[in-house]
Formats: sequence, structure tokens, C-alpha cells
Amino acid sequence: MIKPVGLIACAISALVVTSCTSGGDKPEAASAAQVCASPVPFPGGFDYPQSAQTIQNWVAKRDIAAARQHGWNLFAGLQSDAGGQWVWRSWCTATQAFAGQASPSGSPDAEGAEAAAATTHGQLPMKMFKQKNGPTTGADPINFTDVPQYPIPPQVLSNPKYKQCIQAPAKGAKLQTLAGGPQFQNNGDVMVAGVIYNDPAYQWIRNKSLYQTATLQGLLPPANQNREMAAMPSGSIVLKPMLWPIKQSGYTALPVWDDRKDDFGRYSGFEIQSQWPRAMAVTPQSASQIATVDVTYLHGVTTKAGGKLGPNTYKQARTVGIEQFYHFKPDLASLDPCDQAILDASAYYAYGQPFKQGDYLALIAMHIMTKEQPDWTFQSVWWSDRAGTGPYAADRPSNPAAKGPWRNYLMASTYGWRDVAQPANWPIAYNPYIELAAAHPIDTNCMNCHKRAAWPEGDNAGSYLRDGGPSALQAFRYQDQPIFNGLIGVDSLWSIADRVPPAASATPTSSPSAGPPLKPATR
Repeated sequence: MIKPVGLIACAISALVVTSCTSGGDKPEAASAAQVCASPVPFPGGFDYPQSAQTIQNWVAKRDIAAARQHGWNLFAGLQSDAGGQWVWRSWCTATQAFAGQASPSGSPDAEGAEAAAATTHGQLPMKMFKQKNGPTTGADPINFTDVPQYPIPPQVLSNPKYKQCIQAPAKGAKLQTLAGGPQFQNNGDVMVAGVIYNDPAYQWIRNKSLYQTATLQGLLPPANQNREMAAMPSGSIVLKPMLWPIKQSGYTALPVWDDRKDDFGRYSGFEIQSQWPRAMAVTPQSASQIATVDVTYLHGVTTKAGGKLGPNTYKQARTVGIEQFYHFKPDLASLDPCDQAILDASAYYAYGQPFKQGDYLALIAMHIMTKEQPDWTFQSVWWSDRAGTGPYAADRPSNPAAKGPWRNYLMASTYGWRDVAQPANWPIAYNPYIELAAAHPIDTNCMNCHKRAAWPEGDNAGSYLRDGGPSALQAFRYQDQPIFNGLIGVDSLWSIADRVPPAASATPTSSPSAGPPLKPATR
């Protein structure tokens, strides 16, 4: 996964423009006409692209240092200046890429009920980790009973401006969810998600009609065979940025991860304070004014059973300035209501009040996939106050072209090399903010997760989530796994598997102005 993890656009509403360095103090916005009108190519000077042969040589020789240096350069290049915005902020979003979904009859529809929302935040719990018959890693299956739930804050539910953005509970679920907007995707928790595609990836999906149910339906193999769709073009880049709301004054709590080796078989997302015992107090003020301060977050969150969870208080959390993050101020006046609803919900969860003009979004994590080899490259970064030490800080190159606080992030990567101790497995590679908040155990690998992406998803055709498949770290080929029989592999893009409704579930529905409602699961 790039869990370390993964995930498309040029037709709808506005993207907020961001600063090309650490961020800006002025709210920045782009008009609807500017969205994706001029997607900026990946810049030179950042080691991209590499040939498939070069990357496969790195894998064959287990040259992890070369691959990690490449991953660091990719991250730095994405954050470089593109005419007053970050490069990746000129690209298109999943809402745009999947706009105009239609059932085989041609009527517009939203995602299938099974994929429209989850009872838990993040993405649907990955049943693939509960293996009974297939190879295992020896780790206990994760216990989902502790997974928190995020009811839509009542202030958001009651706001008439957001009525069009409220989605009914999915089949078997209890909670209403928020539709994705033109810019932001609802991650179903504190984090504000994005699913971003560069122009080659976006154009391929649109031109091949891979956002259409009928297209994928026509590719399905017989029930006793599996098949894969045509691969994405070699220039494709797919991103999943995760943003945290930061108040314009005072201090905002941000739990930080200290590379634990074991989740003890239980849910270990950032809401579980015993698993995340430290937090930072992020402030736009000078961090030197106050060294430590008490901070509280996690408002209105419940246990799976509906009991109160939080607020969590961190005593004497160390303060850190917003300039230590890539960050920006959204211009609320330019946002679609569904984007505003997502920001408001995130802010209520984080600090108990709506997202206000002048508040910030800080980049805390990002999955980066590039189609530089047939199996993609996977790297995932996350912010840390201890970004200078440890294995996830290794191999960061000195690149004079890199701008902003990119050295304040850690990185995991996986390109296909095997684990030394268990050669049948890929090594552990995960992003704590993304994987652990989506009910994944620590013992996971990005490539392993993404190779499972197949369509259609849901109870009616979810055989690839059954017992009997590969374990969470096992190295495997899609075509060798009979659990994918009857399904079409979608080239490691969960965004296609998640967002294109199966024909049996496609039903006409209304949609927000930004396009069809999308699930909060942003893989």
C-alpha cells in the first residue's frame, strides 16, 4: 500500500493554490477556469523520470539507498514552485477524474452502496489481514472493535449550505457521511484527504473512460479467470496528500508517531493515546514564545459501540511553528460547499470550532506512486519532530533545488525488493497517519496492498478480500491468485476500484455541484 499507500482530473470548481515554499500567510485561490487548465509537468532537477530498467536494477541489486534518494527527490520536486503554487496543486483531483460516472443505461449515479461510506473513518477495514487459510506473517489479525467513529458534527449537519453534501449511510452502516468536494476528499476523520493525478494519469482515465461502470464491466473475465486492464502510461504519478487543520491563533494538537514495532493486534490510529503518547502544539505564533503548552483534540468522536471517545489532552506538549510544515491558507469564499463542509468537520474534530478564514492546512503525510516501472514505485512521507534520525530519515540527498521544510518529514518506500529475513515477503512499509488510521496493522506493505486493487468492489464481488489469499506482506503476482477470479485488476489503483460503482449497485441519485458523491475511503 502506499499504505505507505495510494491516489485522478479538468472540469469542475476551484483548487486552492499553495505557496511554493513552506506556505504563505495570504489566502490563495484559483478560479474555476484555472483548474487543471495548465497542469504543470514534474520539474527537472529532481531525478525524475528514471527508466524502468534503472529501477529494476535497483530492485535486483537491493540498492535501497538509490531508491530512497529517488523518493526524497520526488517529494521535493512535487513541492517546488510552479508559478506561485506547488507543482502537485496544479494537478487534478479524484472528484474531477470521476465526474460524469454513468451506469450502463447512461443515467448518472454515485458509487455503489457498499463503497459509498464506511462505518469507520478512513477506508474500509481491510479484511485481507484476517487470513486463516493463506500464508501468514505470524502476526495476530487486527482487532477492529476499537476503531473510532466520526459522526458528522451537528453544526455541519444542520447547516443548510451543506445539505447537498450529506450522504445517507451505506448499506449496513449507521452514520451519514460527507461527499467529496472538487478539491478535498472526506477521509472520515480529522485529516483532510486529497487524491491527486498528474496530467498523463488523468488523461488516461478520462480518455479510456475508466471512470465508467460500463467500461470496466466490459473488461470482466469469466468467473474462473482473472484479468488486468491495460496499464497506466509510464508517465503517471498518483498522490494521496493528508492535511491537518491548524488554528490561526493559539495552539492545535497534532499527535506524532514514534515508530512502534507492534500494534499488539489492535487498532492503533492516532486517536489511541496510549499508542501515540506524544503530541506537538502547532502554532502560527513564534514557537519560542512558549516552550510547552497543554493541548486537547478529538471532539465529538465515539467508539464503535457509540460511547464517547476523547477529547484527548496532551500535557506540556512541545510547541512548533507552522513554518515547520508545508502549509497554506484556503480561501473559503472560493470553495465549493462540499469542500467547506469537509474543512468544518475536520476543524470541529480537531479543535471544537468551524474552520475559519485565516486557518491553515498543514501537510502531514503523502503517498507518492510513480509509473516508472510496471509495478509502480511507492514512497510515503510524514511529518515528524524527529525527522533527522532513524531508518526513515536515511538517504536524504542534498538537493539545492529543494525548497521548504522537506527535511522535516520521514519516508518509507518499497519498489519490489524482498525482506532479507523472509525472502518470500516484501518488507514492512507503512505510513502511520494513513495506514494506522485506516485499521491496518503495522506489518503491511504498500505494494502488497495496491496489487489487490480489483473491480468490482463490494459484498457482491469482494472475493479478493476473502480468506485464502496472500498475507499482508507476501510478495505475489495478481495473475497467480485465484481469489481475483471474475474480477478485473485496475493496475494497483484503489481509486478506480473504490469509486466506480458496480453495475448491480448503480442507482440514480442527486449529487453536489462538484460531481457525484464519493466515499470517505480515500485509498
